[in-house]
Amino acid sequence: MRNRLNNNSFKSLVFLNIQSKLLFMFLLAALIPLLALGAISYYQSSKVVNEQLKNYNHFAGEKIQKELDRTFNDMFFSAAAIKQYIADQTSVKLSSQEPQTYMDFKEESNLERLLEIHKKGNIKGIYLITSSGYYFGDYNIDIKSFKQREIWKQALESGKTEVAVYKSDHYKSNNPDRLIGLLMPLDTYGVLNHSYLLIEADADEIFSMVNVLEDDLKARISIQNEAGDYFYSTISKRNDRSSDIIWKETTFTNNWIIQFRIPQDEFYRSSAIIFRVVMLGAVFALLLALALSFLFSRQFSSKILRLKLAMDDVSKGSLDSKPSIETEDEIGQLGYHFNRMLFQINQLVEEVKEKEAIKLEAEMKAVHYQINPHLLFNTLNIIQWKARLDGNPEISKMLTHLIMVLEGNLNFDIGLVPLEDELKALKHYLAIQELRYGAHFTFQTEMESGLGDALIPRMTLQPMIENIFFHAFEDGTGEISLNVLEKQSSFQLILKDNGKGIHQEKLDSLFKKPPSLKKGGIGLDNIYQKFRFHFGKHFLIEADSEIGKGTAISIYWPKRWVKNDR
Repeated sequence: MRNRLNNNSFKSLVFLNIQSKLLFMFLLAALIPLLALGAISYYQSSKVVNEQLKNYNHFAGEKIQKELDRTFNDMFFSAAAIKQYIADQTSVKLSSQEPQTYMDFKEESNLERLLEIHKKGNIKGIYLITSSGYYFGDYNIDIKSFKQREIWKQALESGKTEVAVYKSDHYKSNNPDRLIGLLMPLDTYGVLNHSYLLIEADADEIFSMVNVLEDDLKARISIQNEAGDYFYSTISKRNDRSSDIIWKETTFTNNWIIQFRIPQDEFYRSSAIIFRVVMLGAVFALLLALALSFLFSRQFSSKILRLKLAMDDVSKGSLDSKPSIETEDEIGQLGYHFNRMLFQINQLVEEVKEKEAIKLEAEMKAVHYQINPHLLFNTLNIIQWKARLDGNPEISKMLTHLIMVLEGNLNFDIGLVPLEDELKALKHYLAIQELRYGAHFTFQTEMESGLGDALIPRMTLQPMIENIFFHAFEDGTGEISLNVLEKQSSFQLILKDNGKGIHQEKLDSLFKKPPSLKKGGIGLDNIYQKFRFHFGKHFLIEADSEIGKGTAISIYWPKRWVKNDR
């Protein structure tokens, strides 16, 4: 029963139209990933986010720890260098704790310059406080106010180096919010014996990072020394819980411990947000997939439907049906190529019609001017013998050459002839002209070897040469040259004369059919029609002329050889 239902469902799917099939497939393709993502997104994304948050917290903690270490290193390094300098009896030659003489003031200036040189990084000030209360260093500090600090009292009480974090209000200008102070007792000789070295560093940058963690992550941060004394602790209404997320960082310089404590609900708050975002995203994606699937399937199927209807019209013989698909996708390219195919088919149909019309016109002319070649040749032979009997050899020669010219030109069954045959007929025609005008013209031929087998439309050269004698020369006087070249994919024929030349308006119509009412003229449209009939549009005829200097005609046509056509 279940198999029968499945078969029925499959059959009903098969017989759906293409839009319904596409809509069904798009929805199916969208729903499967969405359902899978909805099932695992909460677990995977929350895990990744929590891990990244943890890494961020550790990174921020390490940054605070490294900044503290850098500050401590600068302070202890400066303290060690200054202490070493003061320990040398030859370095400081003060005669009293408060300068009295010029040498004392000079020594004080040198000592304060030394203290200033060792300011680097975040160090705010370095001072030497003598047992009498006089100090060496810049004048920006209020020593009386500083001595109210707990660090001063602890150093006097313990006699050891003290480090502390405290609020800053004992500077006369540029007071930072917090300072890290290092107070070191100096056991040396002379006037600086039992004095204290005070180095204070600006801690605002460090505590700005601390405040960021406190604000963004609701973290509670505490800083304590290795003895367990707290230097800083976040003020918060929350109580510490065993579920809090805790990690610690320790400075390498003096083993201070920085503890970070984040409530569990704050740490994992991102997971709940992720779950809501994922669910909203899944619902939105589902609706978007439904809308896009419908629109895309409709657009896709409408293009195919237009293409199908156009094909149906073409199959019925209508070549004017062109589907309008103006997209650049595969269907758009298919429509473009289909329209291009129709255009080429229409073009071919027009060319066939044109060729048939030309052929029909030629056949009608052949019928109209049909001449029996045997009758013509027999008549010319009789005239030739008559001329010989009457003692007129020139007429006999002219008739001989005329017969040779007509032998090739009256064979209407052959459309393309070898170039060498066309040149043989041309020689007989030129012989007739020489008998007519005498040796007043020259004819030169240059042709690459092997081009005698190149095929050319029958009776191409003789009409053009005849045109030269008829229009370009006076009394047959002039020079004619004929060059035949082989190009990469075509032949080139160049015919030149040094005659009168042709005006531009006549040159433009040289190979065009003259008006039916106009008689005479220099039109060579018959040659143009022959090339068009045999080669379609794959040929080119160019003419160039200059009045008084002559005319050049160039013809390019596709390669065809005797061995391929005979």
